[in-house]
This record gives sequence, structure tokens and C-alpha cells, in this order.
Amino acid sequence: MTRLLPPVGLVLAFSCTLSAADWPQWRGPNRDGVAPGVKLPDPWPDKPPEPKWKAAVGLGHSGPSIAGGRVFIMGLVEGNERCLALDADTGKELWKVEYPEPFEAPDPTAGKGPGATPTVDRDRVYMFGLGGQLHCLEVATGQVLWKHDCPKEYWGVKKGPLGDDAWFPPCGATASPLADGDTVIVNVGGAKAGAFTAFDRKSGEIVWKALDDRSSYASPVVRSPGGVEQLICFTGTRMVGLRHADRELLWEVPFPARFEQTIVSPVVWEDLVLVAGEGKATTAVRLKGDGSTVTKEEAWKNDDLKTYLTTPVAHGDHLFGHDMRTGKVVCVKMATGETAWTSARVPGKYHSLVLAGGALLVLNSEGELFVFKADPKECVQLGKWTFAEKGTWGHLAVAGGRLYVKGKENLFCYELPS
Repeated sequence: MTRLLPPVGLVLAFSCTLSAADWPQWRGPNRDGVAPGVKLPDPWPDKPPEPKWKAAVGLGHSGPSIAGGRVFIMGLVEGNERCLALDADTGKELWKVEYPEPFEAPDPTAGKGPGATPTVDRDRVYMFGLGGQLHCLEVATGQVLWKHDCPKEYWGVKKGPLGDDAWFPPCGATASPLADGDTVIVNVGGAKAGAFTAFDRKSGEIVWKALDDRSSYASPVVRSPGGVEQLICFTGTRMVGLRHADRELLWEVPFPARFEQTIVSPVVWEDLVLVAGEGKATTAVRLKGDGSTVTKEEAWKNDDLKTYLTTPVAHGDHLFGHDMRTGKVVCVKMATGETAWTSARVPGKYHSLVLAGGALLVLNSEGELFVFKADPKECVQLGKWTFAEKGTWGHLAVAGGRLYVKGKENLFCYELPS
């Protein structure tokens, strides 16, 4: 394990104060794929600028988080998983924590290296590795404040029909931790730790656990559809809403998926929760509440938007997503589920979507960035950039007038032209 330590004064003073220029977790400040306060170039340039910097971070699909002038990301180098903090202006490594990680997904197409995005919460950053190593690190120094070895502590108890662990996602842990008050919620999985587990941010002890399901690749959110605050996410077999106050199950939508691989994070718009993935039609579930309980009903289903890996993003009263069959971007009317428009084909196996400055940014796994006007009335493509390095499976981050793009082994920072 390696750490580069800053001066003691910095350790005592440093704590991330978030601003509009930050992207502190999976899918941005509000976990909804929206980058607030971003001004994009108009017109969109034909070619991307040269990278402001690039940093070798290793293999993996971990996306970057940006907070307090620092970039946090995970990677795999020569069998060691690493947690990194970089200077956001220069890409210089500030500290590094690494440890052996022998886990490899049985499906080679899943790739090597970590897949979860770090979560920054004040003076701490939470990092969940592919093989189940959960670390709480000090933002300033990288000091390990607490950690959990999930394979040893919580898994390895029950086998599935294929001989795999019945509680651990077959291709590794990829759900990004969720900071929630004085706890951090992690999709651990199983009876010992629960499908959802809340750890005390200071001690790392389990505060509560909920459900006994296998965990999901999807990352949880806290929202209040139907007027009731809930923790909403997939388990390996169903989409669920747990009452935030006591973690009681309020509702569920069964979602049988091959190898129990639920991937798409929930999207919540007003009283609708979007359930998607596995190449199935995107379904909106409407929740009606009475203050403490909710009832659910199917509001609509859209056959034009069948996603597999890509989480859609809501903008105004419309939804933007990527259809896995046609390869097209699809705009859907949230109130009715009607398709407003579809784009020409946008290739790639995976796409991360970000709404910023009135535009929809679509980064594909081939290293191409497609830019569309976020207009519900018509499909207008504003531009397209091709980056130097393919293998861009990490989620695009937009913060402080910069794009952060994770290639196969390198993280690139691009300054948006003014």
C-alpha cells in the first residue's frame, strides 16, 4: 500500500466543499446525469482540443469524481487495484492506495479492473473495488480510515445454480456508494450484510441492512416519488423502493434478468420511476403516496427505448436514452411515454449520457462524443468529437468547464473552448 502524504497543515484543513464545478459521484452532483452551470461552446468545434493533461490510472470502467480541485478514480495495474487522487489542474498524482486484486470476471467481455465510481463526501472518499474491497479514505492524504473485505466478511456462504456466489454479482461489484447523512450505502448483497448496507461514515460499522437479495450492478438513489422519501434501486432480481425512515419495503417490480444482472440505475421524474435494462421496453411506474406508504401502477411502456447498459437521463418533461437494438438516441415524453424523436445511429456497446448547457452529450465506448441539442421537439446534432483512446467505458464527467474522459488505461482532461 502506497501513499504520498501532504503537509500536516493541509491534512487538518482540507475538506471538500462542493461547488457547481464539481462532479463528486456517479452521474454527477444529484446522481441524475446533469451537470449544472456548464457553458458549452457555440458553435460546437469540429475537433476536440488537445488534452489539458492525461494520467495513467490503469484498466477498468471506473468513472472519475471531481471535488475540491481533485479528481478521484480507480484502476487496475499489474494485478493491483488502486485508488487515486489527482490534481484537477495538472493531473499530477497526489496520493495512491493500492492492494492486490485477483478477481477476474468470468465473462472476458466485461473487462478487467474496477467499475464503480468513487463517492466524495466532505473529508472522505468511498471506493468500492471490483472484487468487493470497500475503502473509506481521507480525501487529503489517502489514509485508510476503515475498510471491509466483502468476500471474507459477507460472501462465500451460498452458491448459485451455476456454482457462482449467490449474493455477489457474477462480473464483480460495480455499484457506486451513496453518501447519505452520516452513513454510506453500498450494494453489498445477501443475508449477512443485506442487499443494501449502510455503514457509519466514521467507524465503518453496519448501521442497518435491508433485504437478502443478490446485489445489483446498478447504483441507488434517494428520492421522494409519491411524497415519500425512499431508497430506490435494483437488487439482482427486482426494482425496489424502501422507506428511507425505516428501510421497510414499500413496493417492488420483479425484473428477471440473465444471471441476475440488473445494470441500469433508477431514473425518477416527479412521481414516476423508470425501470429499464436487459433489452426490455422502458417502463414507467407511477407511485401514489399518503405520507408514509405508496401504491404503484404502470403508467406507460416504450418499445422504442430498450436499453441494456446505459442509464437514461431526464430533462424537463422529457427523457433521453440509447436504444440497444437500433443504436439510436431516443427522446421520450415523460407524461405519456410517447416517442418524440429518434436520432441517426450512434454506435458503440456502451454510452454515458450527460445533460450540460442545454445539450445532450453522448460518449460511446469507441471514444466518440456525440453532441445533440436537448430539444424535445426535434433531433439536432450539434457536433461530434473522436478522442485518441478507445475503450471509454467509464462514465463521462463534466465539471468546471472541463470534460473528463476515461480511456482504456488513461484519464484525459479536456478544457472546453470558451
